Parts: sequence; C-alpha cells; structure tokens
Amino acid sequence: MNKKDLADLRKEFKLNSYIMSIKEVYSVYLKKDNNEIIKKELNYFDMLEIEKKELYLNNFKKVLTGTIDTKIFELDFNSENLEESTQNVLYKALSSGERLVEYADKIVEKISENYTYDTDIVINFVKAEYYKGNNKRREEADESLEDSIQAIQFILCSINKVEIPKRVLKFDYAEMTFKPNSALDTTINLNSPLDGFMFPSFSDGNMDVNKVVYYSSKSRQLNLKFIEEVLNCSIKQTAIEEKDRFNAILNDVIGDKIKADAMQEIYEKINEKLEDNVDEEEPTMNMKEIKKVLEDSGIENTEVLESSFEEICGGDYEFKVKNIIPDFGSKSIKIENEDTSIIINPRDLSSVKQVVDKNGTRCLVIELSEDVEINGFKLEIEGEESGKLTSPAQSVG
Repeated sequence: MNKKDLADLRKEFKLNSYIMSIKEVYSVYLKKDNNEIIKKELNYFDMLEIEKKELYLNNFKKVLTGTIDTKIFELDFNSENLEESTQNVLYKALSSGERLVEYADKIVEKISENYTYDTDIVINFVKAEYYKGNNKRREEADESLEDSIQAIQFILCSINKVEIPKRVLKFDYAEMTFKPNSALDTTINLNSPLDGFMFPSFSDGNMDVNKVVYYSSKSRQLNLKFIEEVLNCSIKQTAIEEKDRFNAILNDVIGDKIKADAMQEIYEKINEKLEDNVDEEEPTMNMKEIKKVLEDSGIENTEVLESSFEEICGGDYEFKVKNIIPDFGSKSIKIENEDTSIIINPRDLSSVKQVVDKNGTRCLVIELSEDVEINGFKLEIEGEESGKLTSPAQSVG
C-alpha cells in the first residue's frame, strides 16, 4: 500500500462520502486490571447521531495517518496456525456476510491475552466498503470506467486510551451550580490511537489478504507483542533501521572516511532510480544493484559487499530506495560536530571539504556562489581588505 492509496482512502472518512460506505461500528471497553469487558456496543453507522459519527470518523482516519515505514507499516502474516490466525479471522469476517461482532470478539480476546497498555482501553472496529478504480487494469485492457472500479471490503481497528480527567470545578447547567467533576467522568482519547490496523492491504484497487496495514502511535516504535501475538505478523524493518543497515554496509565497504563528492555521487546514482520510476510503487535496490552503484562511483573494495550483506541482512536484501538516501527535494543532509551544525541539500555535498590550514587548524570549507547572510548582515570575507584572499571559498573553523 503506497502513500497515494492511503491518502485517497483517508480523505473518504467524512460524512456522506460517495465512494465509501461504512456498515457497522463495534466498540469494546476493556479493563486493565483484570481484562474484564465492561461494555460492548454494536451500531449501524447510518443510525448514529452526527456528532458520534464525526468522532468515529476522526478516530479511524488517525489509523491511516503517518509516514509509511515510520508510523504505518505493511506487514506480512505468518503462515503458521492458519485456522486460528488473525488473518483467517479477519478474512471470514469479510467473506462470511455475517455481523462483525463474533469475529471482532476473537481479536479482542487476543488483545486481552497480550495486554500491553497502562490504562483501560476502548477497541473500535469498523466494517466498510470502498470503491476504488484500477487505473492500470483499465489502461491495459481498455475497459470502461465501470469495469475498472472494484468494491473493496475492509475492517479497520483502533485501540484507544481511556483517560480519567484531573479534578476540576465544573458548572452544571442542569442544576445551575458549581460542583467538582466525578472520577466517573472518564473520556476516550480518540485523537491519538495507541495501536491500529486495517485489513486487507490493497494497491491500485487490488486487495492483498496476505498483508495487513499496521499503525503505531510512536514513530519508529512498534508494539512487537501486538504485531506478533495479536496480528500474527512478522516484524518489518522501519525506515531508520533500513538506513542504519545500509550505512553499516557502506562502512564495511568504504571504511569510516569518505570524501563529500564521492558520497554525493553514490546518493545521486541511487536517487536516479527514484526519478526514473515515478510510477513504481516502492523502488528497491538489491546487492547487485548497490554493487554497480559503488563501482560506478569509483569505490574499489566491493568484494566485501556480499559478506557484509550476509552478516548485516542475513543474505541478499532489497532496500527501499527512499529509506536509504536523503531527500533530494530538501535540505536533508546534516553536517555537524560538537560546535557546528550545518544543513544542506544532498546535491551540494561536493561543495563541502574538511581541510587543515597552515596553522594546523581544522576547517570546514564550503564553496559559495553568493554572499552568506547572518541575521540580515552579509558576512565579511576574511582578508578582503588586504586583498589576500584568492579562493572563492569561505572557511568555517
């Protein structure tokens, strides 16, 4: 599932959507202390009052909000214990035509058995149908618009924190008096789900029942117990973990020192795959492709690449291109030490050099095309008055 698929679906979580129909909403209140179920409530969405609809819509939209491989992850189901697996439960919930309750309760039971939260929780489920066009199939088969639209049934789940508000003085309009609030005035935080998921995953209108879309409330921090024991999925590398692995491989091949222009060339050659595959869902690079990039960039010690992949990745591995290089559309490269921090675009790396002047002072030299400004003042060039400066570069010591 890519960024566009998520965005297209997310924007349909609104009142009176034309291309998404929400059937049922099921909520379960689960106590932390003894895992007791306090309340179950099944509603047909169309029969809810508008304010309640809006609260649910906002809650479910949150589960689809975030950066892929940072807060949202497409995970593969494990193939073990298929009959009791969450994949099988969810598939039957969609294909059986029966009400959501029976199948959702099995998921609730798994959550109860693997409780990882520090408060009571409310688990919300929604069963819906989404009408998605298959553009690729339409272009290839020259089908009509109606033929290229597919109805996708899906289930979305959010796990939400129950909060007890602080003691405050409130005004009771019914009795027209001031009174302290009650400890029973609990609220459900629907704006910040703790965990969530959507089944099945889909791309370009094609469903994939072997994958589930998982949402994490904290960037790059996955609830491993929820993923493994509740969803029965295998763990996927986050974007930061992929980048760390890739950098570790480069360190094995190149060493711990590299010239800025060589690093820029490596990044640019990898970035070409992103630019050449705009329509490709998730461009990746394997060991063979990375080896060619390094060799084309003048790196000679590529014979250790295979052993490095084996040690760090467990064998050949396909890295998502967007996870292993900086963003070429912004100033995403940070150059820093204890005293200095500079942010530049990856395309400008070759203009940066670390040098030692005649006094033995280590300096960072940045080639400039125009004057530098600091708080509205142009920075004076050292040696300008005496005419001693002959280089177009400005050094920062």
